[in-house]
Amino acid sequence: MREGVVHDHRHATGPRRARTTPRWWVSVVALSALAVAVAACGSSSPTAAKKTHKTSSSTTSSTTSTTAAAAGASTTTTAAKTTATTTAPKPKSTGAGTNPCASSGPGGVLSASCDTQTPGLTVNGAGANSAQPFFARVFYYYNQANHSVSVNYSPAGSSVGITDIQQNTVNFGQTEVPVASPASGTGGTILQVPVDLGGVALSYNIPGVSKGLKLDGPTLAQIFLGKITTWNAPAITALNPGVSLPSIPIVPVHRADSSGPGYDLDQYLIDTASADGWTSTSASLHWPVTNVGVGEQLNTGVASYIQQTAGAIGYVEYAYSLQGGFDDAALKNQAGDFVAPSESSIAAAGAAAASLSAANFNVVNEPGSATYPLANFSWTMLYQKQSNTNLGIVLGHLFDWVTTTGQQQAAALGYAPLPANVASLAHQTLLQLQTSSGQAIF
Repeated sequence: MREGVVHDHRHATGPRRARTTPRWWVSVVALSALAVAVAACGSSSPTAAKKTHKTSSSTTSSTTSTTAAAAGASTTTTAAKTTATTTAPKPKSTGAGTNPCASSGPGGVLSASCDTQTPGLTVNGAGANSAQPFFARVFYYYNQANHSVSVNYSPAGSSVGITDIQQNTVNFGQTEVPVASPASGTGGTILQVPVDLGGVALSYNIPGVSKGLKLDGPTLAQIFLGKITTWNAPAITALNPGVSLPSIPIVPVHRADSSGPGYDLDQYLIDTASADGWTSTSASLHWPVTNVGVGEQLNTGVASYIQQTAGAIGYVEYAYSLQGGFDDAALKNQAGDFVAPSESSIAAAGAAAASLSAANFNVVNEPGSATYPLANFSWTMLYQKQSNTNLGIVLGHLFDWVTTTGQQQAAALGYAPLPANVASLAHQTLLQLQTSSGQAIF
């Protein structure tokens, strides 16, 4: 998902309003820090990844620093950095004179109780825009628990995260769609660690119609193909008896850049609407229908356009919809039920991931009457062999904390906590980290 300096391939067929930054979005970046200030005051396995995906590259323009100097500090934008200085770790002392977090490996014990005992370091990453609300919060809290570590994260898109880690220009990359396993880059073998469980919302702006709109795959396909053009079309009214739908034009909004949410919606339409005109056969990070509707950059661009445009419908990570107070469609799932995105319905999809791996990551349209059909895991990519041992120690403890203690922050932001088996997968993957000479770090 290279979202940053990307050409904007827009094809508008619906009304377009004057563009201003909506008030709701101005507050999104600061939302995590504000919450911190308030708190201080008071089926079986998923089907295998069905299709391969594409990546693209461009120049990352900025890095969001989630380092917090004080409670309530907002995230800021700074120049990207890829080199960090380190300080010696400070082992925990005990009355018995021993350190329960020490082990034969240079990183000590990898566990929730030891994850904040690390060298001092600034860590730099880039990738999925969809992970930004979660990362902003958990990186802040990690810094509060371990002041010697701060994290700069550029939410420029999955393709950026993939390209940057493969070129070894960041300490970690982030993607919603894992690269083909075994993954590798200029620094050798790349490990892929599941870190969050989210969903893709179909958010809409229909005057007079709030929560409760129902849509299925065939109808969505016809909307994004430009074949259903008004909200009171028979196919939509048939799904929504008793709902007074206006005759205003539908304005489909898609990602102009590559994206994980677009990949998931593409896969859902392949699964549910191939017999109804959806011609895509291989889910892609690049939206397959660019000559219909409006193309916008990032989740933020799509969300902003929906918020400003009557008749608009588009796909965004559920966290952005939740923060923006949007109305989301209930989608027809594999069981035939209409389910809206929520922590519980996303968690139901994640629970089906009994055999999750970077090669078996697809949790779109899973079984279950309460399952939301557009759920996804997001993956952190980092090199197995770390040229800087202290960096390897910090990365291991940081992401072990993110996938354990840090999951306490998920629900409030529109994500579901990782299932136990997925958290275990993350831990076992991090145990594969090595020094440059091949010694196990943990």
